Amino acid sequence: MKLNSFPGIIKFLLKDLSTNDYPVLNSRLFCSIWFTGILDKGINSLRDLFYQLNHAGIKVDLSTFSKANKTRDPQMHLYHKLLHYIEEAHPEKRLVSF
Repeated sequence: MKLNSFPGIIKFLLKDLSTNDYPVLNSRLFCSIWFTGILDKGINSLRDLFYQLNHAGIKVDLSTFSKANKTRDPQMHLYHKLLHYIEEAHPEKRLVSF
């Protein structure tokens, strides 16, 4: 599989995340919110992000997201998944893994 676009990379990273692992804020939604907050230049704060999400019909509270940040660390999972993809796509290049 070849990823040619940034949205393709995001879909690749999110596709295996569970949608029912947590009752209120599942892992896929949690990471999607983070990507939205990082990539949308019109968002200046988490309050702006959650205002937009709530008006788009995604009902998530800022406090729920804050609590999830304290207990979850999906970044390493996503990092290793992307690293594995890159190493398979470019075996001639050796990348450093943390």
